[in-house]
Amino acid sequence: MYVYEESLKNTLINLGVTKGDIVYVASDITLMLNVIRKQYGIRTVEERNKFLNCFVDILQDIVTPQGTLLFPMYTWKFCSEHLFDRRTTKSEVGVLNNWIFDNRKDFQRTKHPMYSFMVWGKDSKYLLELNNIDSWGAGSPFEYFHHNKAKMLLLDVHLKQCFTFMHYVEECINIPCRYLKNFRGKYIDNDGSESERSYTMFVRDLNIDSEAYEPDTMLTEPGVMVENNWLGIPLRLVDLAESYDIYRHDFLNNAGRNCYKFTNYILDCNSPKTHNDDLNN
Repeated sequence: MYVYEESLKNTLINLGVTKGDIVYVASDITLMLNVIRKQYGIRTVEERNKFLNCFVDILQDIVTPQGTLLFPMYTWKFCSEHLFDRRTTKSEVGVLNNWIFDNRKDFQRTKHPMYSFMVWGKDSKYLLELNNIDSWGAGSPFEYFHHNKAKMLLLDVHLKQCFTFMHYVEECINIPCRYLKNFRGKYIDNDGSESERSYTMFVRDLNIDSEAYEPDTMLTEPGVMVENNWLGIPLRLVDLAESYDIYRHDFLNNAGRNCYKFTNYILDCNSPKTHNDDLNN
């Protein structure tokens, strides 16, 4: 056992990660790598890899094979008509996710060219077989999170930095300042086969000026997100099913004031769409 293993495992368990959980991990490991370098003298690439392997192993050990782990591999190159290769295209959202992609062969990548995940555990077969065309809507991993009471583990990140699940809520209620847009590009699958494919995303109307807001208190005050720390590194755990109701209420009854700061628009979910769907290209 590594010197840090027991304390890290106990911290995650005390946070609320348990056997059988579905855990979607969002992370910025910059602080963690700095802390372990100072605390435990971990400096070489080999030592860093041992630590990262240990971190992933601990999560697997806690949730057991009856649970499921997901690490996001989001990339938006496909949106600009760049080639997406499921075997080689890297994530744009985190060092840890790309490290898992390169080093953990027990994880596999789901199919969507913009919103894929590295997955392991009980539901990995189901997730790997998903053929959702839409990024966040029906049939996507985000619907799976909602209906299967998944948890989201935030490692040194805040809601406004990583809470993509909010867009699933927006699409479920058809928020009027977003619309479905089609994206087409070249796609290479795991077997090397190349094809041209189309996928959709519920994008925001760019004529509306907005800034993501999402204070952590939105979920901490009702107890839907709990917080802890390991060696001063912030850890947060969100109940995604319960967060759905909070975000839905804010959009429908509070003009989305806890989600966005609009400068030239007032959100009214009973108003007409500001932009027609764009599904022709």
